[in-house]
Amino acid sequence: MATTTKKLTLIRHAKSSWDDGELDDIERPLTRRGEKDAARVGQWLKEQHWRPNAFWTSNALRAMMTAKIIASTAKLSLSSLNKKKKLYLAEASELLGFINTLDDRIDHLALVGHNPGMLDLINALTGEMIDSLPTCSVYIIEFPCRTWQEVTTGSGMTQVKITPKKLR
Repeated sequence: MATTTKKLTLIRHAKSSWDDGELDDIERPLTRRGEKDAARVGQWLKEQHWRPNAFWTSNALRAMMTAKIIASTAKLSLSSLNKKKKLYLAEASELLGFINTLDDRIDHLALVGHNPGMLDLINALTGEMIDSLPTCSVYIIEFPCRTWQEVTTGSGMTQVKITPKKLR
C-alpha cells in the first residue's frame, strides 16, 4: 500500500577543490573539509534514523564522493547509490522532471546535486526564498501526495534544514 506522503532529501555536494586547474569541472574532488563535512552530516543523519529507499547522485566526482561518504557514515548500503549523468549541473526544472518520473514504490528519495539547481528547486518546491545553500547542506521536504507526479511547485513543506556549520 502506498503512503500518503513522499519525502525528498536534497543535498548539495560538499566543498570541492579548485587546486588543479587542469581538471575538468566534473572531475573536481572534495577538499579535506568537504570530506569531514560529509562525514559529519552522514553521522547526524544516522542519528536521525534517516533511511531513504532510493539514493541518486550526479556523476560529478565531488557529488559521488559526498554521496558515498554520507551513505557509508549513515550505514546505508552503497549498492543503493545510483549515479545519473543528467543530474550534473541540472536546473530546477530538470531536477523536478527527474523526480516526477520516479517509481511510486519509492517513498523517500535522497538526491545529491549542485547549485544553483538545488537552491532553485528548494525555493520552488517549498515557496521559501532562501538565497544561499552552503556546501553539504541538507533539506528534507515532505509532500502530501501518493505519487511523485503530484510533486509540483509550492507543494512541499520543509521538515529539516541543516548545514555542516550548524553541526560543528
